[in-house]
Amino acid sequence: MKIRKATKEDFSRIAELINEEYSKPPYHEPWKKKNAIKTLNYFAKVGKILVLIEERIIGFIISRDEYYNEGSATMIEELIVDNEFKGRGFGRKLVEYVEKQGKKKKIKRVLLMASKDAPAFKFYKKMGYIPSKKTVLFRKRLR
Repeated sequence: MKIRKATKEDFSRIAELINEEYSKPPYHEPWKKKNAIKTLNYFAKVGKILVLIEERIIGFIISRDEYYNEGSATMIEELIVDNEFKGRGFGRKLVEYVEKQGKKKKIKRVLLMASKDAPAFKFYKKMGYIPSKKTVLFRKRLR
């Protein structure tokens, strides 16, 4: 197993993983490859994309550092592991890698969002992440 920074050549495979994950419940939101690649290009500029390789890319994590009045934080934007490899500790390895990098940079906390209906919600709780009691995600569809 190897974790490394993603390259543009990896974006096609990462886009496949995004589509596979978001096509399933609870999301039911298939992604077009061009939109996924556009998103990846954005995060490559403002954050970091790491891939997990086990003969091929089997997962990735996207994170970026943010700076607030009370200190810095790493925001995990996305974490996806290929269905075939879920439940084998690969997602944990990616999150722990980002946490370790954050500690080296003296970052105080890691933030992330997860749907309460998604398996990721339980995964993050198992890793010691606590749902915020104060913060709520608002959304509004623009027409």
